[in-house]
Amino acid sequence: MAAVQAAREVIPGDSDFGDPLSTSGTTPAHVLGRGAWTLRSRLSLLAELALAGLQVADWLGEDLRGVSAAPEQSILFTDLAGFSEWALNADDEKVADLLRRVDALITDAVETRDGVLVKRLGDGAMAIFPDCQLALEAAFAAIAEVPRSQVDGYRPALRAGLHVGQPQRIGQDFVGVDVNIAARLCEAASDDQVFVSGAVRERIGDVWPTVAAAEARLRGVPDDVSIYVARN
Repeated sequence: MAAVQAAREVIPGDSDFGDPLSTSGTTPAHVLGRGAWTLRSRLSLLAELALAGLQVADWLGEDLRGVSAAPEQSILFTDLAGFSEWALNADDEKVADLLRRVDALITDAVETRDGVLVKRLGDGAMAIFPDCQLALEAAFAAIAEVPRSQVDGYRPALRAGLHVGQPQRIGQDFVGVDVNIAARLCEAASDDQVFVSGAVRERIGDVWPTVAAAEARLRGVPDDVSIYVARN
């Protein structure tokens, strides 16, 4: 048992794969992983061996997407500025129609630039990319397309936040301070804006012009995170 657990620390994938948080998806590896996890107390060695195999299978599935195996990920958050106020008084069917249209545009912008849409957050989304330039291209493409999806006179406007780091993958999600920074950058941006961190600015160099967002403030992130506005 100890040997299998030690092996899980060095083989590819999440060494804690099997707990409910890491197996929240519906893929075969996740479904079987949840089952093996519940058997650990009764068939501990067999269950641990099964989890080791499923850990690798889950990693292979993620690795095929080409992003999670990178040494670092560019983390992009987007959401609709002013959406909540409009949705309060709008018809539910129209709200759903708008969200479907916007989601289709964001998904296309992400996936055609080698990104992976990690999760949808109501009127927002989180995606990861192998590099910052592709993430910025996706953000500006989505910002340009989303306003065309007008519903009932409401013109949607997108905003985005981008940070780069090494988030922790748990199941089909990513967590950690780097994810929080990207989310807060998006939260601080205005309509049609893309806020990026100093780490992103270092990597894009002169490819994308940026200006300091001197008045912007981020809550719940390290004090040394600098904020810039990327220009298309």
